[in-house]
Amino acid sequence: MDSSIVQRREEILAKKAKLAELKKQRELRKAESSQRQSLTGSPAREIVSPTPRRADERTRALDEYIDNILGESRPSSAQPQSPAGGRATRPTSVISASQLSSDNEAQSGPGAQYQVPLSMVDQGMQTLSLGNLTTVYETEGVDVGPPPKREKEVITYSKGVQADIEWSPRKPRGAGESESERDDSPTRSPHTPKRLSRRQKERDEEIRLQLKREIEEEIKAAQKAAEAGEVQTVSGENFPFKTLNNEELTAVENSDDFIDFVERSTKVLERALDQQLDYDILADYALGGANVDEEDEGYGSSGGKKGRRIKEIAQFWDDRWSKKRMVSDLGFSSKFPELVLASYTKNPSAPHDPDGLVQVWNLHMHDRPEYIFHAQSDILTAKFSPFHPNLIIGGAYSGQVLLWDTRAKSSPVQKTPLTGSGHTHPVYSIDIVGTQNANNIISASTDGVVCGWTVDMFSQPQEFLELTSPPPAKTDDMAVTCIAFPQSDPTYFLAGTEEGSIYPCHRYDRAGAKAGVDGRVKYGGHAAPVMSLDFHPAKGQIDLGDLVLSSSVDWSVKLWKVRPPAATGPSNTLAPGAAQQVAPLLDIAREDLVYDARWSPVKPSVFALVDGAGSLEVWDLNVDVEVPLQKVTPSENKRGALSGGMGYMKRSLNKLAWEKNEGRRVAVAGMDGVVTVFEVGSELGGVETKTEEWSGVKRLVGRLEGASEGVNGK
Repeated sequence: MDSSIVQRREEILAKKAKLAELKKQRELRKAESSQRQSLTGSPAREIVSPTPRRADERTRALDEYIDNILGESRPSSAQPQSPAGGRATRPTSVISASQLSSDNEAQSGPGAQYQVPLSMVDQGMQTLSLGNLTTVYETEGVDVGPPPKREKEVITYSKGVQADIEWSPRKPRGAGESESERDDSPTRSPHTPKRLSRRQKERDEEIRLQLKREIEEEIKAAQKAAEAGEVQTVSGENFPFKTLNNEELTAVENSDDFIDFVERSTKVLERALDQQLDYDILADYALGGANVDEEDEGYGSSGGKKGRRIKEIAQFWDDRWSKKRMVSDLGFSSKFPELVLASYTKNPSAPHDPDGLVQVWNLHMHDRPEYIFHAQSDILTAKFSPFHPNLIIGGAYSGQVLLWDTRAKSSPVQKTPLTGSGHTHPVYSIDIVGTQNANNIISASTDGVVCGWTVDMFSQPQEFLELTSPPPAKTDDMAVTCIAFPQSDPTYFLAGTEEGSIYPCHRYDRAGAKAGVDGRVKYGGHAAPVMSLDFHPAKGQIDLGDLVLSSSVDWSVKLWKVRPPAATGPSNTLAPGAAQQVAPLLDIAREDLVYDARWSPVKPSVFALVDGAGSLEVWDLNVDVEVPLQKVTPSENKRGALSGGMGYMKRSLNKLAWEKNEGRRVAVAGMDGVVTVFEVGSELGGVETKTEEWSGVKRLVGRLEGASEGVNGK
């Protein structure tokens, strides 16, 4: 019995000596670390680590256990102080590899002495920094108990605590976006820019449903109280406002209903704030109109008589979407004349943005577009449907015909497939013909294919017509650049080509002509690709529907009188297979490339054109056939803010459109992506027309025809 107690006591004393030696080694390492810092002066290499509380607790428990054993076996051998008692927090050790080996040798025996190898420390050598060194004790037959359990810290993440980011316009997700791409629209209200995870979406949906149920319960309670005849007093306890926490606020802000509500509301406020557009805040009512000078140059953007002046009223350009995009088409809505549609090509410096873009601008909201629509390919032409005001039809560079709905999101609601049944080349021209109950979408591509579509079926064309060049052309290929339909006959149209010729075409077989190009007549005169064709609106006392304007990059605009389809039979003087060459009535040479020319929808003798020099010219054939009545250039208000690099092309205008109802506004746009809207004077626009205007055009056409026949007779 005594021998076992003695053996036990020796083991305990040996362990106490080992603990004392470990404590001495720690003190030596601490002194060495402080000495090294004083020598090198770079304490930045030392890594500060948190206090190893768990190791301290285990060491303290082991010391107490040893003290209890010594006290029970022989009280005289108890030490007044524990080697580890009252020790301070162990600092982070900064030692070298050689010191680690020395430590291992020092710990091999309880009586080993430790010496600081100062000669092993190299000041120029980077030392190895270690943290949280833990000493493992091996005991025989000693049960120190399980280590204390560490409480697990529960961290709840939310969008509010992860990031505190100020709102900025969101970046697009690419051309293939579908359901969420409208969130990238600058017309959307600012919200959390990070994409929600699936779990977060489900959590937000649960919170929204819970809030909805609470609101429904409050409404039901109020309805029951009203049915019971109870008079509810207005107090703070009766349905008080609920204060939402951050998680609930995030869930509400991310809901589509809330975002749509904020978007609609902010648009209403912006329109209301912009109502001063038609109001002159500098008007002096004391003048009474007596001293107003009609020749005042401050009235509009151009000089001349007041009724013939042109005034710039709006410019549209969006920093996010219009940058480095060219406008490919323009159009006004026939239902809402304040809406202006503009289609754009891709931005070459933004490969992740959608290639095709359509923006609908509002004359009462200048800072952002009313709608934004995207496409996976450049949009080359787009129009409002005259029979469905909420629909927009566009043609893409990929050969697709796309349909957008203002009631839906920014992606097309329908689009034609990329198969051989439709277009396989770029679609540069689209028109909507027919009546309210029976209408078709006619599209033409550069490979000479003309297709007819219906709004409710885009899977395959209802009509397929391939135009070929009539003899004596060397090839059958016909590259169609534009088409135009007369107001009176939706089965007949003109097609402008890249070679400069204009051909009459039939959608269906008719007497004396098959469907396709009518090779008996050819309107030749342009020496370069035809950029636009436009039939006269013919909304007056005299029918002028056979007059056509054409523009070309050969620096000219030509006026044609188109023969009706029934009178296009071959002449006896023509050889078989030869086409009758029709010359233009009027050839107007300009000073630059003419990209577009359009008749006024209300004034019979007025038309406008835009050229490569960036000018808008308004002509009145009853006044002059050689000089434009007005010539203006869009201001540099937003055009001047654009970065350079385009040079001369920056000022070029390539599209124009008249407002169809009153003809008082004309929109122009070009290579810089800026849309400018002008308002014309009463003599150039307005619903009031005189009979002399119609008869004057008729007389002019008669004189031009007589002069043309005289020239041909000579």
